[in-house]
Amino acid sequence: MERFAGLLQQLPRSKGELLRALHLAQEQLGWVSKDAIRLIGRHLRMTDAEVYGAATFYAEFRHSPPPKTLVTWCSGPSCRVVGGDRLRRILEVELGCQLGENGPDDEWGMWLGQCNGTCERAPMIWVNGRVVGPLTMVETVKLARRIRAGEDVVEWPQRPIKIAPATFVDAEAVYGGDEHGEGAG
Repeated sequence: MERFAGLLQQLPRSKGELLRALHLAQEQLGWVSKDAIRLIGRHLRMTDAEVYGAATFYAEFRHSPPPKTLVTWCSGPSCRVVGGDRLRRILEVELGCQLGENGPDDEWGMWLGQCNGTCERAPMIWVNGRVVGPLTMVETVKLARRIRAGEDVVEWPQRPIKIAPATFVDAEAVYGGDEHGEGAG
């Protein structure tokens, strides 16, 4: 908290810095705690209620410590159309926590995620930032039970992918071909 307080002092004392301060809290602490809200309010000369209002308006801010294993449920339309809501209900029952909560001792938690464009994997979830899917209902039960047992589930099921910024590649160098679009062969 001391490091966060020091970094917060570097921000201008302007209400316009509120989102920047909240992002700083989450980056440094892993979540936006009541103490962080209080510090931000004092620094920006705002009430705790004003800071809390902004912090709870945006879904990306966490209000409890990050769990050891973070399950992020995709709320995108593709996932929901093919059974994502059923995945959420299974996860809530099997993990013993509701969407937006952590389980006992912060060992795991389930949080809301927005569509990340991996719709070919629908219905899917993220486990500690890794896309896992497409998932069946049975696979979801097994996955949740493995999470509760403290097992490393990053490699399960097969073919998880890491969400990363897009990169540009030289398609011709990768896929071959000539200037007329004919494949190398």
